[in-house]
Amino acid sequence: MNEKLKPVRIAPSFFAQRDDTLVTWLGMAGALINSRGTILLIDPLLSVVRRNGDEIVDSGDRLLIQLPLEAGEVLRADAVLYTHADGDHYGSATVRNLDARLKPMFLAPPPVLRRIAEQGVAAERLITAGDGASFRIGQTEVVITPALHNWPRRPVPWQRGDCCGFLIKTPDGTIWHPGDTRLIDELLAIKGVDVLFFDVAAVEAHLGPAGSARLAQTSGASVLLAYHYGTFDLPPGSYGNCDPQDALPYVQGLSAQMLLASPGEILRLPL
Repeated sequence: MNEKLKPVRIAPSFFAQRDDTLVTWLGMAGALINSRGTILLIDPLLSVVRRNGDEIVDSGDRLLIQLPLEAGEVLRADAVLYTHADGDHYGSATVRNLDARLKPMFLAPPPVLRRIAEQGVAAERLITAGDGASFRIGQTEVVITPALHNWPRRPVPWQRGDCCGFLIKTPDGTIWHPGDTRLIDELLAIKGVDVLFFDVAAVEAHLGPAGSARLAQTSGASVLLAYHYGTFDLPPGSYGNCDPQDALPYVQGLSAQMLLASPGEILRLPL
């Protein structure tokens, strides 16, 4: 990777009522959206422990950067969305913090919901994310997109229904976070996307640059937001530390703009 990421602190004003939609990358696979006052988080890992000069996030990984936002700085949350239960996407400490202070809805596949329930979250705030299901959350419609993330190194690989993606339809445009998934045929049928989170992890059971570029083309995305890199202290070339520059050749010739944004950098919709 050419240089260390330089996060931008997310101001309290991000959470205010507004007449457009904001989206930002939180680092690794996390995202934060404010759509006309409706606040959604996707795969947030925001609880940090300071130890011997290091900052350690929920996953137990050492952070390479300072997060643009920590759990206690989230002022409002209508819903917290989880794509799956891998440690670089789900963190129990973040769940406990957000639940205790903000009482949001939690929308996720069953393996994640079981873990959230173990944290004492009320059952009426747990929503199962099933393929193709649609949920109205404030100013947004959240559509569940399928995923197959059967990572072979996991003791019991994830199966269909254990993981998902989220298509966020706002009054100002559509945002797609596909989560962790192989390129499966159903994803090629999704159209009308404005902002696509672009998985740069060139490893097995991920879209990687080639699969993400294919989705950029078939979905009609205008802007690509790279994720899955530069956040945790992981070996180069691993699931969370591939070089995003290596993804650039895959998007040449596409009409979409590729953004290697800093965590906390804000993108406004409509584009």
